[in-house]
Amino acid sequence: MHGVDCHAHVFSATAPAVAGARYRPSYAARLAAWRALWRPAGITHGVLIQPSFFGTNNAEMLATIASDPSRLRGVAVVDPSVTEAHLVQLNAGGIRAVRLNLRGTTDLSPYTDPSWRMLFRRIHVHGWHVEAFTDAGALPRLAPAFADCPVPVVLDHFGSPGEAPEAIEATFAAAGALAANCEVWCKLSAPYRLGVGADPAKLAQRWISLIGPRRVVWGSDWPWTQNERGKDYQRLRESLDRWVGAHSGPTILWDNSARLYGFS
Repeated sequence: MHGVDCHAHVFSATAPAVAGARYRPSYAARLAAWRALWRPAGITHGVLIQPSFFGTNNAEMLATIASDPSRLRGVAVVDPSVTEAHLVQLNAGGIRAVRLNLRGTTDLSPYTDPSWRMLFRRIHVHGWHVEAFTDAGALPRLAPAFADCPVPVVLDHFGSPGEAPEAIEATFAAAGALAANCEVWCKLSAPYRLGVGADPAKLAQRWISLIGPRRVVWGSDWPWTQNERGKDYQRLRESLDRWVGAHSGPTILWDNSARLYGFS
């Protein structure tokens, strides 16, 4: 059995945060600590997500991937002005996607700018995708940025649909319209970020119905920044089986994830 944890963060306690960061953990989240949790949960590979508090400085993540490049991949943060040489360097370093961390971003209209559309075309050359993390219920406002997007779009944390029924329906409607023009994926991760009234099992089934069982992946969100208390890696992994059924777990944990992030 092979399995991929498609969402985790590794960082030191000393590297400075980017100006304007929403938060900066005082502790270190080390690769060895994360990997120590893998085997009991059936995980063999992992995808690192660039922490928001490091901005576009992906150096720590790249160094971590370089320590085990066959089992690790990464999702970087860049801006549209990134040079082609740097994209080539990131690709060689195991990066397979660009992340838009838009939590707390009220105005999403800049992401419809031609410079972002050009960036999506540029990363398409490398076989990458774009991942998006938004405020609850914000997907309908972001979706125009991905009109005719040439690369797959991965929606983090169940697509952040919010708790209100109208926000949930609007999120799925926007995702359905988007899926008619580009390849949409959903990452089943961080159910505790959905709100106390959310039903992750019901949301997981809706995503599978909307985009199909081959475009869903799972992530632990380790080390659960700002939500560390009471979390258990094994229980979070087992929650996937409750959401989708144990028979679907292997496809989500390995087949889909290996295809999306380029594991062999």
